[in-house]
Amino acid sequence: MSSPKIRVAVLGTGNIGTDLCERLLLDDEFEVVAVVGRRTDSPGLQRFEGRIKNVISNGIEGLGSIVDDIDGAFDATSAYSHAEHWSYMKDNGTWMMDLTPSRIGTPVVPELLDEVSSMSLNNELVSNYSMVTCGGQSSAPLMHAMAKNSRGISEVEVSSSIASLSAGPATRRNIDQYIASTEDLVRILTGCSSVKSILVLNPAEPPVMMRTTVQMRVQNCNVEAAKENAAAIVKRVQKYVPGYDIAVEPYLKGSDLISATAKVVGAGYYLPPYAGNLDIINAAAVQTARLHARKFQ
Repeated sequence: MSSPKIRVAVLGTGNIGTDLCERLLLDDEFEVVAVVGRRTDSPGLQRFEGRIKNVISNGIEGLGSIVDDIDGAFDATSAYSHAEHWSYMKDNGTWMMDLTPSRIGTPVVPELLDEVSSMSLNNELVSNYSMVTCGGQSSAPLMHAMAKNSRGISEVEVSSSIASLSAGPATRRNIDQYIASTEDLVRILTGCSSVKSILVLNPAEPPVMMRTTVQMRVQNCNVEAAKENAAAIVKRVQKYVPGYDIAVEPYLKGSDLISATAKVVGAGYYLPPYAGNLDIINAAAVQTARLHARKFQ
């Protein structure tokens, strides 16, 4: 007998929310019960008319009559809106996957749950999961492998470049929150307090593919071990993000500086493959929801 589907709502109809809905509609483990926006003329809402049962145009309040019909919700709106959405949903026993950089929920990188104790679900029910940022998700496998095999980490920099066309209005409004949320994850993974995150919205034509570079100043590093560990984690991430890969393996850039670069080619659920930033954060959210359901539902 097959397991019941995971019933979800998607909040937000911008690039991230639209890509997420398209992804979930093709996933046999999920049922998209509702998609929620704030404008009746939203192209994202209009896209799902007749494809999703409840197309809601009056925001989070519109979920009131059907909140008991969902197991959880994905918030693909903005950091400013997530606090309100979480306040509304948490009293209903509903989990949330936060795709905004609000810094409210528990930060999660699915393939590091067993390796980073502070990010592990353990046996405790978590209700609000933060997907951090696309830069956080794409840098984490390399960063963890490099930090695990280094000593005396004194500085860490994470720099991501994404196609400008893939960044919607909410992403642009949330740049400061993006940087802070990514830097929080860097501290968790490396134990280093001196960290820096950079996001470049590249306007080049044709659009560039997503790249994320991690640079770490250390006293010493076992580079070969870092390469092996990074390759093993990346292989696991590729099970849910097939377009994720290592562009540049960990290498010594100087006597005390180790660097590595990841690349992400999007699956093209909504925007073309240059939108790897949508792909990796949405795939991480769907994978986390899947892991949550298997453990607690």
